[in-house]
Amino acid sequence: MADDLTTSLVSGSIRFTGLGSGTDFDSMITKLLDVEKTRTNRLESWRSEWETKSESFDTLSTSLLSLKTTLDSMNTPDEFLVKQVASSNSLALTATAGSSAEESSHQIDVVSLATNDMHMGAVIFSSPDAVISGGSAGTFAFTVGSRQVSVDVNATTTLSQFVNLINTDPDNRNSVRASVINDGSGYRLQIRSMDLGAGNDFIVDDSLTSANLLTNFAKSQFIETQNAGNAQLRVDGYPLLPPTQTADILKATLTGAASTDTVSASGGTFKFTYAGNIHTISVAATDTWSDLAAKINADAGFSMAAAADVSGNVELTLTGQPGSGNQISIIDSPGTTIGTLQKRNFTQLQGATDGYIERSSNSISDVISGVTMNLTSTGSTTLTTSLDPESVTENVRTFVDSVNTVLQQIKEQTQVTTVGSNVSGSILTGNYGLQMIQQKLKNILAEKGLGFDYDMDPITSLGSIGISTDTSEGSPTFGLLTLDESAFSTALSENPDAVARLFSADYYPSTKEIVGGVAVESSNFKFDSYIKGVTGAGDFAISYTVDAAGNITSARINGTAANIDGNKIVAAGGDNPARGLAVEILNLSAGTYSGQVQIKSGKAEELSQEIKKLTDPLTGTLEILKDNYQDIMDSIDDKIAYEERRLELMERTLRTRFANLESVLGTYDNIASQLDSQIKSLSSSS
Repeated sequence: MADDLTTSLVSGSIRFTGLGSGTDFDSMITKLLDVEKTRTNRLESWRSEWETKSESFDTLSTSLLSLKTTLDSMNTPDEFLVKQVASSNSLALTATAGSSAEESSHQIDVVSLATNDMHMGAVIFSSPDAVISGGSAGTFAFTVGSRQVSVDVNATTTLSQFVNLINTDPDNRNSVRASVINDGSGYRLQIRSMDLGAGNDFIVDDSLTSANLLTNFAKSQFIETQNAGNAQLRVDGYPLLPPTQTADILKATLTGAASTDTVSASGGTFKFTYAGNIHTISVAATDTWSDLAAKINADAGFSMAAAADVSGNVELTLTGQPGSGNQISIIDSPGTTIGTLQKRNFTQLQGATDGYIERSSNSISDVISGVTMNLTSTGSTTLTTSLDPESVTENVRTFVDSVNTVLQQIKEQTQVTTVGSNVSGSILTGNYGLQMIQQKLKNILAEKGLGFDYDMDPITSLGSIGISTDTSEGSPTFGLLTLDESAFSTALSENPDAVARLFSADYYPSTKEIVGGVAVESSNFKFDSYIKGVTGAGDFAISYTVDAAGNITSARINGTAANIDGNKIVAAGGDNPARGLAVEILNLSAGTYSGQVQIKSGKAEELSQEIKKLTDPLTGTLEILKDNYQDIMDSIDDKIAYEERRLELMERTLRTRFANLESVLGTYDNIASQLDSQIKSLSSSS
């Protein structure tokens, strides 16, 4: 009976509070368990501390990544060294300037804008759903630039369907765009070239277009509303007026051939456009290069082509007539079927112009160094390029503030607070990993830049331009960066390029050697190239030996044997930070030479790369610290789980014991009740 009672008292979630005995055993058990939970509570408190520490690393990691984003926005000269351009006539052109733009003024005359070719169909259709082909299937063929396109239609193709077929044709590749235009009198087909610039003409190929389509869409049935043309400029008075037109000159060199050799044993077609017309030259199997030149001239109507024997090769030269509109565009396959006459085999020796500075775009970045001009209208303007000191200073303020956000966070996480005789630390006070991160950041901020040289670089550290660390204990900015804007302004005005390199060198190269005890740029070798993502920034020692025959016999870069490739040496070695650095040897006189090559990394990039290492999700310092803390928390979790199992067993045991006790007490209580009843019965009977 007692066993049944015990089972009923401890099964499921049943609890008892004295039952028959009147004793609150449940409260007693709870208090006994609370005493036993002391160790569990200590473990949970301990785990909470480690979790808080781990979360602090997450917060720091987020701040570091935010800093990296800021640094990456200013780690190239164009991003950091802001130049401004003022246009006296923004209706004609606007401009932007990169860091390489010189402070100067230029007179710009926009003679014409780059345009695309636009054609409107002369034939009017009553509806976009009108059938265009006269009830028969056919092919509409055209050229645009160096591309030939053939669009097949069926007997029921409508005008709107025709537009869709042109636009989606795989050979078109968005070179032209077709539309249906309602001009009020009806519906017309409009076709426009998508590329600006002379030579990008849309031309219907009447010879390949089906007869039933020529009625509506022959070349003569299109009205050219705008001709493809180049942007034309005069810059600082060049060219002199009147300008001298130039002609398009293309040349193909056939190695080992002669003008009397046949062009193609199987014959074929040579196709090109010129001055708005298509020229299709049929080449017979017996035609020589001289024959081809004669056929081209006959078809063009002037002496355009010449086949000449030069040094064992034959050179086919095509020369147009002067003028920007006289572009020669070779039509690639399927237009030109002879491989040696494809566009890729021709080199443009001279472009066709009207004598102005001409480009096929209205965005021009290769005329004034560092300046991109955006042409919007014809007209004259003066462009004035200058440094934007306020924007550069704002970049530096952002740099300092962003770095200080991280430094302040580390400071708060590690500071020690003293109040009277009480000394208390922050959550990560004394953490070696955090101290290491803090020291790495401080070292980068205090030391000279990677690849910078005290002898060769006028500015080598942040301290030399007014950025320093506050070392005054008790100061609210103690341990943080401060910016002396006056000192920075002076440095920026005296040498803006040097300031920009310190922040954003972006692998700027330089060389150094000692001549007569003086450090100078090397005249014996020069930087050639590096491999982005492989070659690191730094100061790399160079040494090499040249024999009497002018051959490089040995070479070392950064202390490691280098590969020798003619007059170049290339850094090797898997763990060599200079790996991939190529140096061109200028002095091949017999002797042994030495010096240095510097690859500079600005402070923004140097810090960014360090943050990348610190926050790497697999090998970063923060991740390793978090993993260590997680191991500790996992161990604590195991201990807590053990304690919970122990307490659960203890509770079960206590409840079993007290249930049995309750059963016994109940039995004796029943006996006592029976005895009391019997005694009372005896008393009443007497």
